[in-house]
Amino acid sequence: MSVPTSRSDREPDPQPTPQPDGQSRVRLARLVALAAGVVGLLLCLLTPLLPVKQATAGLDWPQARPGATSADVTASLVTQSPANFTATVPCSVLTELAAKGGVALSTLPIGTSQARELGLSVSVGAPGPAQSVTVASRNAVIAAAPMDRLRGCAQLQVWSNPAEVGARFEGTDVSGTTATENRPVMGGVFTDLTPAQVAAAGPGLRAHAEIDTRFELAPSPVKALAIALGLLCVLASLIALWLLDRGYGYHRRAPSRGWKQILRPRPVDVAVVGGLVLWTFLGGGGSDDGYILSMGKVASEAGYTPNYYRFFGAPEAPFDWYYSFLAQWGSISANALWMRIPALLAGIAVWFLLSRVLLPRLGPGIRRYPVATWTAGAMLLAFWFPMNSGLRSEPIIVLGTIVTWAAVERAVATRRLLPAAIAALAAGMTLGLAPQGVVAVALLLASSAAVLRVIVARRNEAGIAALVLPILAAGAVIVPIAFRDQSLASVAEAIRIRLEVGPVAPWTQEYLRYFFLTVETTDGSLVRRVPVYLFIMCLFVALFVMLRSKRIPRIDPGPVWRLVGAVFIGAALLSLTPTKWTIHFGVYAGLAAALAAVTTVAVVEAARTSVRNFTFFLCGMLFALAAAFAGFNLWPWPYPWGVPWFDRQPEVAGLTFSTVFRDLAFVAGALAAWQHFRMDFRRRGEGGLADGDLVNADDAELATHTQAEQDGARRARRRLQLASLPLVVVLGLLVLGEGAIFAKAMVSNPSTYTVAKGNLDTLRGDSCGMAEKVLVETDPSSDLLPSAEGRPAAQALTGSASHGFLPDGLPDELKPLAISSAPGQINMASPITQPFTSTAATAGTGGGRGPRTINGSTAALPFGLDPARTPVVGSYGQNTVPAELFSDWYTLPARSADRPLVAFAASGAISSVGPTGKKEYGQPVTLEWAERRPDGSLGAQGVLDPIDPGPNKPWRNLRVPMDAIPPTANVVRIHVRDPNLGEQQWVAVTPPRAPRLRTLQDVVGKQDPVLLDLLVGQQFPCQRPMAIRNGTYEVPKWRILPTRKDALSTSSAWQAREAGGLLTVPDTLLRTTTLPTFMTGDLTRDWGELQQYTPIAADAPAADLTVGTQTRSGLWREGPIRALTNQTVRN
Repeated sequence: MSVPTSRSDREPDPQPTPQPDGQSRVRLARLVALAAGVVGLLLCLLTPLLPVKQATAGLDWPQARPGATSADVTASLVTQSPANFTATVPCSVLTELAAKGGVALSTLPIGTSQARELGLSVSVGAPGPAQSVTVASRNAVIAAAPMDRLRGCAQLQVWSNPAEVGARFEGTDVSGTTATENRPVMGGVFTDLTPAQVAAAGPGLRAHAEIDTRFELAPSPVKALAIALGLLCVLASLIALWLLDRGYGYHRRAPSRGWKQILRPRPVDVAVVGGLVLWTFLGGGGSDDGYILSMGKVASEAGYTPNYYRFFGAPEAPFDWYYSFLAQWGSISANALWMRIPALLAGIAVWFLLSRVLLPRLGPGIRRYPVATWTAGAMLLAFWFPMNSGLRSEPIIVLGTIVTWAAVERAVATRRLLPAAIAALAAGMTLGLAPQGVVAVALLLASSAAVLRVIVARRNEAGIAALVLPILAAGAVIVPIAFRDQSLASVAEAIRIRLEVGPVAPWTQEYLRYFFLTVETTDGSLVRRVPVYLFIMCLFVALFVMLRSKRIPRIDPGPVWRLVGAVFIGAALLSLTPTKWTIHFGVYAGLAAALAAVTTVAVVEAARTSVRNFTFFLCGMLFALAAAFAGFNLWPWPYPWGVPWFDRQPEVAGLTFSTVFRDLAFVAGALAAWQHFRMDFRRRGEGGLADGDLVNADDAELATHTQAEQDGARRARRRLQLASLPLVVVLGLLVLGEGAIFAKAMVSNPSTYTVAKGNLDTLRGDSCGMAEKVLVETDPSSDLLPSAEGRPAAQALTGSASHGFLPDGLPDELKPLAISSAPGQINMASPITQPFTSTAATAGTGGGRGPRTINGSTAALPFGLDPARTPVVGSYGQNTVPAELFSDWYTLPARSADRPLVAFAASGAISSVGPTGKKEYGQPVTLEWAERRPDGSLGAQGVLDPIDPGPNKPWRNLRVPMDAIPPTANVVRIHVRDPNLGEQQWVAVTPPRAPRLRTLQDVVGKQDPVLLDLLVGQQFPCQRPMAIRNGTYEVPKWRILPTRKDALSTSSAWQAREAGGLLTVPDTLLRTTTLPTFMTGDLTRDWGELQQYTPIAADAPAADLTVGTQTRSGLWREGPIRALTNQTVRN
């Protein structure tokens, strides 16, 4: 795209071209530029094709384990299915199993539904006339042979590879194959055979799995040498280009300011840099921070930087160089403050490049109106706070974009081509950060005409090839960096997996990015809407003025046209990216800041002669603010804690800000219309805020005029200054407001956890974040309170005056009310144009049937409560008469710091009031306290409403702080009234407990492998994510989740097994128990959950793997990974 440029961009300076200084040195530089440029460019482009070393891994079974009670081994594959799998089972082993039936071999734990639906198994049916041996994979029968057909069978061969899944009974005519889509999920090798039977079978019973490690690559010596030589050649070509610039005198063409003058701080620098620093401590980060931190933590053992949470462990390449840097950075410390330093430094660098290089380049109007620089700083912060403060690559993309622009402007202004090469290098590196890095490429394209004119003007000096090849080679540097440890084939497979699994949207749905900005989610929060809407407004204001008047007074049109062109080209290129998240708008932060400065000057200059135009601008800005403030003040988990207006539009005294801005916009619009028609009616000039010429005069010229003329000019200047304020005031108030609400959240919640408080705790040496504030009850059954009357637990729960509460008074399913999330939320795996809805309960809280409890109930108990010690009663099904429960009085323990509350598990429809004041309809449940005297009589008594974290129906822990119970009270009891005969109105309870609590940090520790959901990793920096080693997952012992809504709509959906996510491991190998947890200082807070895992196959250790290396071509590919969406295949 070619954009108009200023005269200074179109024509060289009139002075003659300088003669070269030292002909031999220039000739040598030209030769080096040609030779090194060609070699460097070719080597860089060839890097993806060069050979790599692949780390290989294989599993061979059986594996001898002296003293083992089982022959099972565990190996949960990252790609789910092995690259190749073969197994041999002697038919004599199958005949031996026929006596009782059983499974000779399975890739998933035996007896689970997942083993049938997902795994491959060789099973012998129960004894009987129809007994047969069946080989099945993913519920598809491959081959089946009746037992009487096995008389001539020698052995059973089973295989699975990218071409097919098959089985053959050798010695018979029974065989079969099935489609490659039925390749099994492999979690190890499991069998009903005892270790003795396996040993007796000898070498005929065996299985071998070739684990898919296609992404665990390292450069071969040839590739490493080519990369090093290529980069050295590029460096040599750039030095040669610098010498060509100097040899022809271009180094003397642009006087530069001294470093002291450049670095001298100004008030606006203090405000912007101070805002960035304070926000690093106080403010919110990104929803992907935990995602990226966990990727970095596992990268070293994985052998590459995997996506980790999704996409079958596909690498982030070719967009991984910054995340690889963060992995090394995080090896020093994983706490949030340390990890956010790169983004902070990027923000500071962006501001200094803008304020020292680019804003002055835009024209003298920026210097004449200092408020323009303040507006640019405010716009930068307004973008930076909600979209560029985390670990994502957007802040580095902004820096790369600004470096590209600054280098281009330097090349155009000085006619030097080394800056053009630096611009190409910066744009390439920026594109290598993420697909949205195309905005830097857009700047190159928008500036191509101006740079090309410089090249053409200098073509006779050293030839076009010597000038262009170093620039092309610099742009190609990203190729060896992006493919340094991956091949072309591996990256192509990673991209295929992403497009197959999704979510993706074609370029024709780019409008969704803008639509998602209007939806009430964190991605459509008002803090994102305001800067984006104002940025779009500034873009069209600048474009309108430039098209109408050809230029903005006191603004150089060349850089502005390049700026505007870059935005439009960037928007077009951004439509080609596969995802449409609103956080991608953060890449425009630097360009938006420059446009805000240009718009400020344009508005002031327009207001000089036309009050009407200024009023129209004010009207448009107010409408943009009205639309923006119709959103909620939403931030990703856990940043909203303590922040106001997270659940509604901002308002004061019942009046929303959106309504105020809308009404003011109507008033401004009516005023602008009146001014317009009044101008036409009078047929005279519009009239401005500063009529006359003296307003442009400097102070020396003003001194030669009368006092009245001087006073008038100064009043006009003040009016113009006021005209420049609306944009900076709005942006400034937004930025200050964001900082204030996070500071208030920290100050108003001194005893509990907020992100800001966690950051400050880090400075005091407490670097484990939320793990130090979440309290865990590890053994709820041991914390049950004893009956004060000394009765057994089964009788004590119903007391002597209860009716309508029975041991089986619970439904089979405890389904909560549906939760929903609007479309467009980042990392939400449902179709991006549809909202997410779920009625799922968290693990172990959704009811069902389990072992019989101490009082005869068959209801499954939650939270690890022991049925042998814990009774349960409920009023479900008692729909003829009201039900009421008075439990026995239970004795309270002595007060202690480790037992700060009384809790009891409850389910059903319970009346409560949430932390935001919202009332939940249900039946009343209270905890009564009393002072029990030695003779058994009761003294003072009282009633407390327990805190109910919700949601209604599933099991949850109602809790009462010990501080709320008078110190003289020594007994408590549960009182439940259920007068409602409706089928959905019922309550179930277990006895009260006084939990012994320990911090999550003490319980989980730093060494146990943990499944950290993608939202939580940054808040639990001391916990170790489950590792990836040799293509297999480490089996986790724990899982940490965010709130139920976030867990269901985001992390659990994004991490799903169907999408190649981490939940493959617990879905196939583990049982889950949700432990009771509480947040220090705020018992009402739904902070999230801690789940504990236990293996389904108890005696199945991690398999020993055979590892090695293999050299592969850059085009080598071992068939596609089985990555199918739910729409393609059911499981």
